[in-house]
Amino acid sequence: MHHSAGPGRQWQSPTAAPADDIRFFIDSADQTACEPWLRIGMFSGVTTNPQLMREASRHISDIKEIYNWARDAGAREVCFQAWGSTVEDQYRSAMEIREIAPSATIKVPCTRVGAHTISKLRDQDVPVLLTAVYSAKQALIGSALGVKYIAPYFNRMFRAGLDGTEEITHMIRAIPQDGTGPMIMAASIKSAKHLVTLTDIGVRVFTVSPDVLEDLFTDDLTAKAVDDFERFMIDVR
Repeated sequence: MHHSAGPGRQWQSPTAAPADDIRFFIDSADQTACEPWLRIGMFSGVTTNPQLMREASRHISDIKEIYNWARDAGAREVCFQAWGSTVEDQYRSAMEIREIAPSATIKVPCTRVGAHTISKLRDQDVPVLLTAVYSAKQALIGSALGVKYIAPYFNRMFRAGLDGTEEITHMIRAIPQDGTGPMIMAASIKSAKHLVTLTDIGVRVFTVSPDVLEDLFTDDLTAKAVDDFERFMIDVR
């Protein structure tokens, strides 16, 4: 049994994967796009947010359905974002999510209101993903709050004129990725090359779109080798 995290303590799952493993989440609320990837068996779960739900033509009333198909397809974690401009509203929406998706991880933006909401969720032993993170200093907030994940927006940092690699490097230095504190879950990933760059600096957890997963699995040399193997197999059967 796990216990309430308390200030500065990391929420930990009793079935957490070893911290040195690379872990992938699928960043989508689209069942058709997610399910084939989940069936492979290498993905930890699914992350969603209001934008992704809108793109998939999903609504708050569909959260239970999303949770169920994701879990049925093999997702160990499913993440939904709390909403509201006040602590009370955010906390209420988070608990509404947990009512219909009992083991959901709750995404909360990195704001003062969000920090207060996270404290209340922590007291209920609810796992939290700190989202909308753009700078290393915000990771310190997540660590102090004892969240499970911190999600920096890698590509969006560069689009905003920031050095995303440098910011996330500072996060990794400040918060060892050994499972004793929050795990950095890199988000806003636009290519497989981004994944390699971030792995080089110590990121172990990623949430990526189905399009990036296609890029991850695409290699012309591997495809040619497979074609050659199949052709040679005809001669050795």
